[in-house]
Amino acid sequence: MSATSDGRAGPRRNPQVPKTIDFSEIDFDIFTDLLSFYVRTVNMLVSRDLDEQMAALEVAGGTGKISTLLLVGRNPGIRPSVLAHFILKDRSAMGRLLDQLQQAGLVEQKISPEERRARELYLTPKGQRVAGQVRAVAQRQSAEFFSILSGEEQADLLHLLRKVYVGYVEQAPPGD
Repeated sequence: MSATSDGRAGPRRNPQVPKTIDFSEIDFDIFTDLLSFYVRTVNMLVSRDLDEQMAALEVAGGTGKISTLLLVGRNPGIRPSVLAHFILKDRSAMGRLLDQLQQAGLVEQKISPEERRARELYLTPKGQRVAGQVRAVAQRQSAEFFSILSGEEQADLLHLLRKVYVGYVEQAPPGD
């Protein structure tokens, strides 16, 4: 990472940037003022960076593995449908995701003792170890990636993004 004028780490440079083009005159049309453009683009950048930093762990690549691992770890017995709601996965995508995590030996499903047709999710001992590693990498990666923002700016951005998330995902935790 490069350093900014105030000493914070700067953004990583994108190695995919063509070196033969002058970008100073590019007109971004309406994208200049569209929140959705920046949210989508930053999501791609942060996801790419997180995937690179998670490469050595069994949850690298794809979407939802990290969320599933961490939410199951903090909510033992959570049902797949509840988990799917909060990580925005449909039933078939959730099923594929759980199959991958079960095959990796990270998550197990048990029949609910209260409701015989319901399944509950739990981390295996291996899943608990990997969740600890994932948590550490994700926290470090987030701090590094967003280090171009001051602490106050990061808190403001988190507050705003959480507000949008809560506004669209029913019964999501308010966090503030």
